[in-house]
Amino acid sequence: MATLNERIGEAIKRKRQRDRLTQSELGNRIGVSGSYISSVESGSTGVRITELEGLATALRTTAIELINEAAGREEYKFTSANREREAFLSLYDSLSDEYRNQARTYLMFLRELQNRPEETQ
Repeated sequence: MATLNERIGEAIKRKRQRDRLTQSELGNRIGVSGSYISSVESGSTGVRITELEGLATALRTTAIELINEAAGREEYKFTSANREREAFLSLYDSLSDEYRNQARTYLMFLRELQNRPEETQ
């Protein structure tokens, strides 16, 4: 079973990959080295609270949400599909209510279009 430090590192890595940042780029945003980010992501170094807050801000979340995510997930697979899904959800969450409704309507339209028999498309 992974430790909380390892799971926090995994959550940070997921969000960093979602945002398509290198470890060095993320480190530069909060004033630490890329190797520090690497050691946090691998769980070999526990993240300091000041850096956790900075990482959360750089990754458009909060320290509490990172900890809650880490505490709630036992295993998560890093795949391009998961990264794309999380990037999409992050983008969706950043929309205003009006644009979320428009996006939802459009996605429902696409699903309906996809489910139609081929001869009517």
